[in-house]
Amino acid sequence: MGFMLFLLTLGILFNSARAHVAFERGIKSCTNIKPSHVPGAEIISIESEEKHNFTVFASSPFLLQDISNLSVCEVNVTLTRTNAVDKVLLQIWLPLNNWNGRFMAVGGSGWAAGLGDLSLAPVVAQGFAAASTNAGLSGDPVNPGLWALKDNGKVNWDLLTNFGSRSVHDLAIVGKATTAKYYGVAAKYSYWNGCSTGGRQGLVAAQKYPNDFDGILAGSPAINWVEYVVAEHWPQVVMNEARAFPSPCELDGVVQSAVAACDELDGVKDNVVTNLAQCKFDPFKAVGSKVQCDGKDVTITQSVASIVSKIWDGPKTTTGAHLWYGLPVGALMDYLANSTFVNGTRVGNPFFVSDTWIRYFLEANPNFDSSSVNSAELSVLFSESSRRYAEAIDSACPDLSGLRKSDGKLLVWHGEADPIIFPQGTIKYRQNVERALGGAAKVDNFFRLFLAPGVDHCGQGLTPGAIPSDPLGALVSWVEKGIAPDMLTAETSPNAPAHFTRKICRYPLVSKYRGYGDPTSLASYNCVEGY
Repeated sequence: MGFMLFLLTLGILFNSARAHVAFERGIKSCTNIKPSHVPGAEIISIESEEKHNFTVFASSPFLLQDISNLSVCEVNVTLTRTNAVDKVLLQIWLPLNNWNGRFMAVGGSGWAAGLGDLSLAPVVAQGFAAASTNAGLSGDPVNPGLWALKDNGKVNWDLLTNFGSRSVHDLAIVGKATTAKYYGVAAKYSYWNGCSTGGRQGLVAAQKYPNDFDGILAGSPAINWVEYVVAEHWPQVVMNEARAFPSPCELDGVVQSAVAACDELDGVKDNVVTNLAQCKFDPFKAVGSKVQCDGKDVTITQSVASIVSKIWDGPKTTTGAHLWYGLPVGALMDYLANSTFVNGTRVGNPFFVSDTWIRYFLEANPNFDSSSVNSAELSVLFSESSRRYAEAIDSACPDLSGLRKSDGKLLVWHGEADPIIFPQGTIKYRQNVERALGGAAKVDNFFRLFLAPGVDHCGQGLTPGAIPSDPLGALVSWVEKGIAPDMLTAETSPNAPAHFTRKICRYPLVSKYRGYGDPTSLASYNCVEGY
């Protein structure tokens, strides 16, 4: 859930930022910045220094290339909430030269509320004043163990609240105020940019703090948290109850059979399941087929097909009622249906987000073995997750009337082959907003959703689908020029099986091949109501 975040695919590097007129600094010294007032919090310290011509080095998977020749005023603000035991760091980078007049807050990944220099560097390189926060957490995107529970074994609600929503508002207040104090003028426009956890944080801003940002870019948002995180554990439950743990290679063999069967339902052969609604592939048709696993021919069995079928169907109660969505067809299964060898025997290997959510927040027991959970127990965990934590972290309130009133703009995109945060949940959210606020046409005035076929979580390097090339540029044009995006341009990554470009159409429209022209070029596609 965000651990695979690739910052260079978030639309951070875009040309429209370069064209913006540079603003001159109003304050010459980085040391003259005074603390900001944050309601309900006390500023513990504020430290600042100029840094010249430094490099932030690539760190896969978060930053894929070095960012060099950076010169900033770095401001570190530490605060604590009133009546809370926390120590929150907010880091603001202010370009010494060629500020583009904009402020951008950048989100986090996994269990991290922010990624610090890895997310700040590419933003500042484009002229933004930028800010990130650790929300008072450990900064570890994989494991919340250092902060989830207090010494008495109880859930640390102060820090969970910071992670869930509060830190987003703090970042906006401190980041924008610091920017204004340094440059002597407020940023003309302010933005949020994030994917996965960062996408969820963007939706939090839209729902709870609609006046904080002019534009919000939210990729693969981790909303519906209390449902989808428990649902992520379903593949482990399926394998546990089947007493069978297929290798990732076997599972992928069935997935690829489905892709081959459904690939051309949209009229184009490109190794992408684009027409998901019409893809009715029966995994049992793959039984008896052979796949190459570790140099050996392996035959797909009934057991493997049954496991895939249940994973696609999604989590259910013991009476057969659906709890949440299953993996979309075409999505890789090796994240959630992962397994490993222990003493020569293949056993389940739960995904880190669902595993730690269950252990720390639902069981309050770091030693709990989540791999032993069965379907009846998962149903209980699902109910408990919603009952206890929906208000704190679900981040799926459909009332965006505040955002509409503020004239803010929300651009959400989600890969339709996301194997971690299923796109069906984001579609459900958009539909709920439409029901709450008067229908699709009215909602389109301030919130647009784009679904990218064949693209996995936040657009990883190996995804076969076309990744949105510049969603942030589209958002900036919407906010600053009033040009609402009807489509996003998209292109496959250099590591994709094949190269092509596509139009990613505004939901609910789809990109359909017009029947002539180069099928690898987006110029040969139109946005239409259906296939």
